[in-house]
Order: sequence, then C-alpha cells, then structure tokens
Amino acid sequence: MSAPQHNTLAYRPEIDGLRTLAVMPVILFHAGIELFSGGFVGVDIFFVISGYLITSIILGELMAGTFSLLRFYERRARRILPPLFVVLTATLPFAWWWLEPEALQAFAKSLMAVPLFSSNFVFWRESGYFDTAAELKPLLHTWTLAVEEQYYLFFPVFLLLAWKLFARRWIFAMLLAATLVSLVVAERGVLRESPASFYLLHSRAWELLVGSLIAFYFSWRPRTHQRAGMLGELGALLGLGLIVYAICAFSQATPFPGLNALLPTLGAALIIVFASPQTWVGKLLCLRPMVGIGLISYSAYLWHQPVFAFARHISLLPPSLMTMLGMTVLSLVLAWLSWRFVERRFRDRQAFSQAQIFRLGAFASLLFVAVGMAGTLTQGFAERYPPDPTNLNAFDNPDIRATCDKDYDGNGWGIDFCRVGDVDGNPGNDIAVFGDSHSEAILPAFDVAGKQLGMGIVHIGLGGCPPLLGVDVVSHNYDPGVCESLASREFEYVKSHGIKRLILVARWTQYTEPGYDRETMNDNFLISQDSHALSQQASRAVFEASMARTVEAYRALGVSVDVIAQVPQQRADPKSLYYRLAQDQDESEDDKLQAISAVSVPIERHAELQRYTRHVFEEEQDQGLITLVSLDAAFCKNQRCLIGDAASWYRDYNHINAKGTELVAESVAQLLEGNRL
Repeated sequence: MSAPQHNTLAYRPEIDGLRTLAVMPVILFHAGIELFSGGFVGVDIFFVISGYLITSIILGELMAGTFSLLRFYERRARRILPPLFVVLTATLPFAWWWLEPEALQAFAKSLMAVPLFSSNFVFWRESGYFDTAAELKPLLHTWTLAVEEQYYLFFPVFLLLAWKLFARRWIFAMLLAATLVSLVVAERGVLRESPASFYLLHSRAWELLVGSLIAFYFSWRPRTHQRAGMLGELGALLGLGLIVYAICAFSQATPFPGLNALLPTLGAALIIVFASPQTWVGKLLCLRPMVGIGLISYSAYLWHQPVFAFARHISLLPPSLMTMLGMTVLSLVLAWLSWRFVERRFRDRQAFSQAQIFRLGAFASLLFVAVGMAGTLTQGFAERYPPDPTNLNAFDNPDIRATCDKDYDGNGWGIDFCRVGDVDGNPGNDIAVFGDSHSEAILPAFDVAGKQLGMGIVHIGLGGCPPLLGVDVVSHNYDPGVCESLASREFEYVKSHGIKRLILVARWTQYTEPGYDRETMNDNFLISQDSHALSQQASRAVFEASMARTVEAYRALGVSVDVIAQVPQQRADPKSLYYRLAQDQDESEDDKLQAISAVSVPIERHAELQRYTRHVFEEEQDQGLITLVSLDAAFCKNQRCLIGDAASWYRDYNHINAKGTELVAESVAQLLEGNRL
C-alpha cells in the first residue's frame, strides 16, 4: 500500500502524514466505527500516493539515465514481500485453529493467490467487499496489493519504452488519456453494480495514474520549499476537506469507485501538489504522531484485517466496540514491530543482497502457494474435526428450485416461476408464495404441506428483492430495476392465472433496519419513483407506502394476502458454532446445548429488531387487509430464539435450513388449510 523512498525523491514528511490519513480510516472502518463509514476511501488515497512516489522515482532515474527494471523490482520486493510474508505466516496457525473447513478452504485459495498478486480476482469472484462475510476473510485486504503490483508489472516497462520513443509531453498525454478511459470504465461498472469495478485493475488504474500525472507535472515544475502562498493554503485545505467529507459522508451504499472516488483521489492529489511543511495542512500532517503512523502504515494495513477477522471468528458473537478498539491498538503495535524488525532490516542492502531478496521471495512464494493448494484440494483439511454429516449438510443452499432454475443465469432478469406441492393438481387452486431468499428457504415446508393437502404452490423470489410493487433496492445483488420488474411480473402472474391467495415472505428488516450491532443501514435501501434518498427514514417511508400499495393492488383482484413475519435473525454464525462444538469432543451434550442457547439471540433483541416491521403489518391486519403469521413459537423459548439443538436450524445468520423448515411445517400446513395462527 505504500512506496519505497529513493534518493532521487526528496523526503516529504507531509506524505507520511497523508498515509496516516489513509490507513487509519480504513482500519477504523473495518473496526465498525460508524463515524468512519467511508473509511474505505483510504485505499484510493494510497493508490494516488503510490502512483506519485514511484513514478517520481522512475522519472528521476530515466532523466539521469540510471533506470533499471531489475533494480526497480528489487526495491518493490524489499518493501512489499518481507512484511507480507511475516503476516501470512502469522495467520496460518490461527486459521488452522479457528476456521471451519469451508472457511479454511476459502482462506487457502486466497493464500495461494496472494504471493502471485492475484487475490483481487479471487475476492471478485467470491463476493462483495461490503458483504457480512467479508469481515471474516483474513486476507481480503490483499486485493489492493494485487492491483498495485499488476499496475507496476506493466507501468515501468511502458515508461521505459515510451521514454525512448516519445517526448515527455506525449507520454503525459497518453497517461492522461488512459486515466480518463479507466475512470469511464469504472463509472460504467458502478452503474452496472459490477463487483469487478471495485476489485480489478482496469477500473482502479486511473487512481494510480492520477499520482503518476502529478509526478510528471513536478518533473516540469519542480517543487520549491519557499513559504506557502494563499494558493497553496487553499489548495491543501480543499484537498483535506474532500478527503474528510468522503470518509464521513460516504457509506457502503455509496456507488464506488466511479465518479464518487474523485473526492478522495483529488483530495490526495491536491495535498500532494499544494501541501508543504509551511502550510496549515502540511503542519498538521507533519505532526509527530501523524508521521509516525505514516511510517508504519504499510505494516498497519497488512496486520489489521487478519487481526480483526480472527477476533470475529473466535468470539462467535460480534465483538464489542471496546474489543475492536483493542484490536486496533494491537494492529498498530504489531505494525511497529514489523516496521522496526522486518521492513527496515530487509531494506538494508548490506544485510540482504539483491540475489538473496529474489531467492527468498521466490522460495516463500512457492511455499505459500503449496500450502494454499493443499488447503484447497483437501477442502480445508476437513478431517480435522468432521461433524455429523447431517450437521454438515445443514449449511447447504436449498435445492428445491433446482429443476426450475436449471437454465437461470443468476442475473435476476431470467428467474422463472416454480410450481411445487401438488404439481399434478388443478392449477386453478394454486397458492402463490412470493418473496426474497427467505421465501425460498421456507419453500420446502410449503412443498410438503401442499403435497399433503393437494395444493399447488407457485413460487418466485430473489435474494434481496422484497415482493413489493413499485420499489427497487439499492444493493450490489442485481442490476437496477430487477427487483421492481420482478414484483410487476409477480402481480401480472397472479392476475393472469386467477390466483386467489397470496403469501408474502421476506427478510423484512433487511430493508428498514441496520441489524443488531450497527447504527446505520448497509446498502439495502428501498427507493421508488418518488423517493431516491438513501437513508433509513426514507427506506421506511417507501416500505410503508409500497406495502399498502401492494396489498391494495392484490385485494383489488380479489386476492387474500397473508404475510409471514421474518423468522428470528441470529447474531452468531451457525456454521462456525457447530464446527466449534464438533471440535470439542469432550464436551457433554448438555454443555453443548447450553452453549447453543448462550449464543442464540435473546427474545428482546429479536423483538427490538422487528418492532417496526411488525407494527406496519399489525396496522394492516387491524384494518382487515392482511393476516399476519408469526413463526416465533417454533424457535423461541426460555427467553431465547434458538439457533438449533443438537443440529442447527439455520444455514446462516438469518435463513432457516431443512431442520428449520421441519419446525414450521405444521404451522405452514395450518396456514394453507385456512386456520389462522
């Protein structure tokens, strides 16, 4: 995340201060501090700094006629590899102890990719940067190293060749054109909500190129150390303001890294261009604590993610704020030790020659690739503590729609209706079950009851799409318009097929609440034609209006509407819990049941999370518009809504599994028979 200094580039302490302004927001964002909701922009600041410093070094050597590709990559290896390999080594025993096989296999894949600087491709294909699961990935942050090293694989070669063929102004023009093209590509990717735009080089190169353009600018107009004028003061203050605004105002719902990324990148560029130890901003950045943290920023960045991820793994429940602040301090302590005894040591050419650096780098890389390959091929060394096969299968995705979805490409537009239950019966008696992924999770219970009662069940649903008319969801699941289009298709299906009964099932709080341990929502805001504001208040207003509109529209067709309230949402990961229990062979069954109860969500927390959505539904029910169905009794007893017993009832934090559907099967059958709960 940072670049080596070189004797062709004068040391600027304010740049180290700027590194602090980059790394600390990233760390505090990952720690879950709400004030730093946009702290992820620190990565963009790092890219600008890196592009500026390294291009400055290359230009200085090109102008002096001393540039060497071999020496360039030696400097990168000395700076990047030793602390990286120390951190990777430190993660291995903790991954072995605390990660269940599936998580360990995913870790092994990333471990294999890190020394090859390709982990950005691994994480791009796995999931989004802001997913809950992202907090549990110890090496997620290495995607930025991959982007940088991919850039520096080609950029020095390009400069070396272009320097011989073109004048400097033409090289600058080509880099400027590449910057604009990359920015356009990034913005188009953001509009399509493509995770590739976040992780891959083609949409991140422009941020590094911004730093490179600054270096070219200074090669024509070298910096001076004269007293700062008003332009310097204002330029640096504007840069600081842009960065602070992005850190505090951006959130996981902010489309990124397209045009919005201009704020932190231009902010960093302005500080690099205008700040000096004589400006107000420069004096702030040159304060000793700012410079000190900046010096260890690379190691701090390397350590914080694995420290945070393993803290979350070992606790089962989300760690407290104080715990995460403690982990932040630990990360900084480890960073100082890493900087003092690893970074500085390996940058000493007297201690390690060029040949030794390359040999050690190659050997360690091959070693980590081999370990990662072993973990991948053995499915996370699953034999370490194999649980009961029933428990192992408890975390699989439901396959009840497998035949219906065999030609579905996953983009949301092509999802089709699926008929279960008594599929040979009269379609005129079908009951519709619409919703998001929670509707699919409970669908096996409807399938069994439908077969018993001679009823056909028509289902359609997409994860993250509530069955509400006229709304869309701001998320990274699907293209804009998918959820709104799906709800319209659902309505037209009911209308055209003469269905007289509709059951709506969803994770309702996903669209109105931040969850158990957050103060603000992530990115699943509801928007409509009349409201595009991204706030909890606006999302709730859209939810109420769309719920009323949806019920009214279906009732106008003569359709009765039942709403199944959200099943209790858990705070602990059931997979980690049951693997942990399987690992402890000496613990009695009673002790295990007590442990399961201890991490299951308390009834009062469950009620608090769902208070708003239940209130909306109860008001509709009081007016005789819907029937509200609660499944709480199947899960909640003794002041806890249990995550399971000897076997898990959930496949993740909020979706029930096959065992969970067995618990609610009788209630679903009664619902289909018309006996209100």
